[in-house]
Amino acid sequence: MLTFDPEGLSPAQREGDSCVVCHKRWPRPRMRVGRLPDNSALFACGDCAEALLPAPKATVVAFPSR
Repeated sequence: MLTFDPEGLSPAQREGDSCVVCHKRWPRPRMRVGRLPDNSALFACGDCAEALLPAPKATVVAFPSR
């Protein structure tokens, strides 16, 4: 879980009323993407949440050597 510095966030972002990335307020962001140092949850809209999530690990297929 990402920890954000509250200094750069608006009050609405810190309270979960707007997206932590793009400030979008409607529809209310529902994707939990991080927290503040006091463990308060931070939320993002669907588009921004997808950008913040870590990329899935690549699947490596090993072929036997000849």
